[in-house]
Amino acid sequence: MNSDVFEIAVKGMILRYRVCTSVYPPSEDTYLLLESLSLGEKVLEIGCGSGILSVYCAALGSAVTAVDINPLALNCTDMNSRLNHVSVETLLSDLFEKIDDSYDSIIFNPPYLPTEDNIEGSEQWNGGRDGFKVTKAFLNSLGSHLNKGGSAWLVLSSLTDIQSLIDSYKQFTFQKVKSISFFMETLNSYRISLNEEDHIS
Repeated sequence: MNSDVFEIAVKGMILRYRVCTSVYPPSEDTYLLLESLSLGEKVLEIGCGSGILSVYCAALGSAVTAVDINPLALNCTDMNSRLNHVSVETLLSDLFEKIDDSYDSIIFNPPYLPTEDNIEGSEQWNGGRDGFKVTKAFLNSLGSHLNKGGSAWLVLSSLTDIQSLIDSYKQFTFQKVKSISFFMETLNSYRISLNEEDHIS
């Protein structure tokens, strides 16, 4: 096996991937989502990065669409899909901008750090002053792309006011699934479902 090919073991499965220049690599938040997910038949990943989450979903038999605003991320996802012998549809899109369909499972590992960095590449971690700039844009459009009974999967950081976000989106139920703690921060994976009375058919 080539030295630039890495492996992740998750739920009895071995996933292989290459790290790509200028693309967010699989990290602790990626692994947190991998351990958290339960999936429907039709999956959308927003901000696919290396594509390892999409590859995992496809390996489990889901029909997967992966989108990103970075063309290099789409190239990386295509490469890692081939490396694992799975099929993932890739599409250049800013969040749901180019998405017309709805899905059983929607996955998003957003830029969640409360910072306003404007350096090149900061879009991978820059969540704005409250850490929710991109997350709120995602949630604002989520309901119209989630199938009835479907779930979204999201990473949120303890460095942000998570409860204030939950209180702002009463149309959703937020269920904490897993957490991983570091010296200064805890990352949490949440399963989000649309309350029945708020579902858009």
